[in-house]
Amino acid sequence: MPQITRPAVRARLPFAAAGVMLVVLALAGCSTTSHKPVDEYSGEPKGVEAPASSAGGAAFAVWLKDGGQFAIALYGSSSCPPKVASVSVAASNQLVATLAPAPGGMCTRDYVPHTTVFATPSGITTTSDVSIKLPDTTLTLPGLPG
Repeated sequence: MPQITRPAVRARLPFAAAGVMLVVLALAGCSTTSHKPVDEYSGEPKGVEAPASSAGGAAFAVWLKDGGQFAIALYGSSSCPPKVASVSVAASNQLVATLAPAPGGMCTRDYVPHTTVFATPSGITTTSDVSIKLPDTTLTLPGLPG
């Protein structure tokens, strides 16, 4: 029996492969890069005054080093401090913060600040407000004077 070839199927394969490549490239362009902290320590951010909105232990964010860095201050137990594990750029001047998992064990019942510092990601405009989405709130870094 003679073998029947299907030229239409063979012709569609390069187009299907090209379509898959376009989808992969599009998804790669949408992927977010997680930025890790450059520093973290107990207490409020060094060298800046906490905003009035942080009275009573509300989380806040401030610019450091003329916008080259920013700090996120979260309040919680001094023995099990809340920490930001990473931030990623979600959209124009919008960051999403991922919290580090809570450590196991016993935690003290005090309520103190813990600061996590990040280098400002490229693509963030420091002269405009920047929002930082946390699991339970959104913080605003006010734009710096131009």
